[in-house]
Amino acid sequence: GYEMRVSHRIGAAALLIILIFLIKRHLDSTTDAPRPKTLWNYNVGSKSDNSEFDLWKSKWSASEAGVSRQEYETTPIVVPNDRVIVMARLSTEDTNWVSADLADWRNYIYTVDDVNARKHTPKNKGRESLAYLQYIVEHYDDLPSTIVFLHSHKDGWPAAWHTDTMDYSNVESIRALQTDFIQQNGYANLRCQETPGCPDEIRPFRDPPRPGKTVEKIYAQAWQELFHNTNVPEVIGVPCCSQFAVSRDQVLKRPLSDYQRFYNWVLNNDLPDDMTSRVMEYTWHIIFGQDPVYCPDVFQCYQDVYGNPYFW
Repeated sequence: GYEMRVSHRIGAAALLIILIFLIKRHLDSTTDAPRPKTLWNYNVGSKSDNSEFDLWKSKWSASEAGVSRQEYETTPIVVPNDRVIVMARLSTEDTNWVSADLADWRNYIYTVDDVNARKHTPKNKGRESLAYLQYIVEHYDDLPSTIVFLHSHKDGWPAAWHTDTMDYSNVESIRALQTDFIQQNGYANLRCQETPGCPDEIRPFRDPPRPGKTVEKIYAQAWQELFHNTNVPEVIGVPCCSQFAVSRDQVLKRPLSDYQRFYNWVLNNDLPDDMTSRVMEYTWHIIFGQDPVYCPDVFQCYQDVYGNPYFW
C-alpha cells in the first residue's frame, strides 16, 4: 500500500510540471506575437508609440491655425455698389451718362413729366424735390449706406454752373466724393462755394422784407407745415443748389412719417413750383441734422467732401 501511494504522488507531480510548462509556453507565444494596430494609443507612457499620434495632432493644429488666421485676416464684407445716385429728369433729358460714367454707383432716376415712365413722380412739382423724397419714402427700409441727390445735367456752363469743378462736372465731383466723410458727418452739400446761400440767404422775420426775397415771406409758414412746430429759425444759410449726399444712418434718424409729410407737402401745397423747390433747397440740410446756418469754410469743405482743399 505504501508503494502505491508514493507512485500516485510522483505521477501527480509529473502532471503538474507538464501543465506548468504548457501554460508558460502559451504565455510566451502570446507575448511575442505582434499587436494589432489601432488608431487609439493606449500606451501613453511611451514616447516612441506616441510619435504617430503627435504628428497627426501637429498637422491638425496647423490646419486649425490656418483656418483661424484666414478668418481673422479677411476684411469686412462690403456690399457691392452700396451707394446710389437719386435724380429727377425731364423726359427730354439724356441721363445715360450716369450709368456710363459712374458705373460703380447704382442709380435711381425719376422722370417727373411722364407718368408712363418706368420710374416717375405723380406730377412735376417742386423740381427735384418730389423725386428726392419719393426715393426715401419708397426705400426707407432698404437704403444703401450712401445716397447722393444729384441734378440731371452732366457738366458745362450754364446748366451746371453751381458744380464745383473746373468743367462744372458732376462726374468729376462724384468720383472725388469722400464717402467716409458722408458716413461721419451724415450730410454734405456738394457745393462748397458760399455764394449764393451763405451766410444768411433767408431771414424769415426780416422787416421790412428784402426786395426779391419772395421765399422769405413764405418760409415761416412753410416751416410750420413741414415740421409741425413754430421753432422757425431766425436765419437760414447754406450753399445752394439742392445737390447733396447723406448717409443711411442720418436718414433713419427721422421716422418714415416725417418724409411722408414732406413729400405730401411738396406734392399738394399751393405754392408755385419754383417757390416749393426754393423752400426745400434751404431746408434739406436741416432735415438731415445740420444747424440752420451750415456754411463751412470753403477750403475745409473741399478737403472734407472731395479730399483736396484746392479741389476747385
